Amino acid sequence: MEFEAEPTWRTIGGRSRPEAGLETLKGSWQGLPVVSARIGMGHAGLDQKVEAWLNEHPCRAVVLAGLAGALDPAWNEGDLSSFHAEAWPGFAVWARTKPAVRAGKWHTAHAIIETGLAKLELGRKTACGLVEMEWDYVAAACRRKDVPLVGLRAVSDHAEQLLPADLFLLGCDAVTGKSTPVKLGLHLALRPWRLRELLPAVGGCLQAREVMSKALGEFLDWMSGGMKGLRD
Repeated sequence: MEFEAEPTWRTIGGRSRPEAGLETLKGSWQGLPVVSARIGMGHAGLDQKVEAWLNEHPCRAVVLAGLAGALDPAWNEGDLSSFHAEAWPGFAVWARTKPAVRAGKWHTAHAIIETGLAKLELGRKTACGLVEMEWDYVAAACRRKDVPLVGLRAVSDHAEQLLPADLFLLGCDAVTGKSTPVKLGLHLALRPWRLRELLPAVGGCLQAREVMSKALGEFLDWMSGGMKGLRD
């Protein structure tokens, strides 16, 4: 989502543009060539979009980064999780140097979870610690293109909590990931009492975004340092 990508895209700099149906930013991170795409929430046809995007942007590997909800009470807001780190040895080596990055098991939900109790039940049923909405789609595209895929997410909400999904979907476009603050503002202007639901959730998301963005930046710093060593 635009909200999740904003700190990283600001550091990369430049202007994004639509490419193969995904808003895309090309640039470098301390000399390391990077290309980033905003894929929105999981939705039908996302795997085909990602595959088409990979056709136009051959990648050494893909990092799926963003926020996730906890299914297991052992995960707290702001915790960092890696997923399938071994698919990219460089990422796996970096993750092992970061005690805060814990290997986790993710579940891809194909619909919004309605209640906190439903989250807990889903955790028990799947034996997964975190829930997100994009991995399965991106993984299908990466498999077809034989591109390594790893995951990095920060927890935005505890297992017993539930983000007000309807409010968040008013604040962004689920397919494109673009922020729509005017739509959300108009909704809240007519229903100001709902700010009591939104503000704590925003706090958790901001914290998780900061943690995730910092960790992703540290990984890119680590990778760019290795590339510099190869050039030297």
